[in-house]
Amino acid sequence: MNRQLRSTSIWLVILLGMVLAVSSCKKENTPDNNTGDNLEFVSLVVEKDTIVVQDVTKVTATVKGANLTYSWACDNELGIIEGTGSEILFTICHAGQFKITCTVKDASNNQVIKDAYVTTIE
Repeated sequence: MNRQLRSTSIWLVILLGMVLAVSSCKKENTPDNNTGDNLEFVSLVVEKDTIVVQDVTKVTATVKGANLTYSWACDNELGIIEGTGSEILFTICHAGQFKITCTVKDASNNQVIKDAYVTTIE
């Protein structure tokens, strides 16, 4: 009986060692939906790309990703951008061609940038 108990104990120790070895294997990282690999700027669309001075046009960003923040800028300090998020309104008080830049970031601080142009006429 002592021999049988010892044999069973040895097998239990071996089995326990195997379980511990398997459970401590390093798990590979798998990408989730919040990585920069999944951040994609699909389009930046200006509703009316030519407007009369002081008219307003809508600019819409379509971006694939999660937990997104949008920032908007015009290459002319007199350009007025109203709104937040994926859609803004743009106007300016003089004629010319103006670049509107949309920068989108996700929670991991990955970013995508796209430009669109609006021409204003007198």
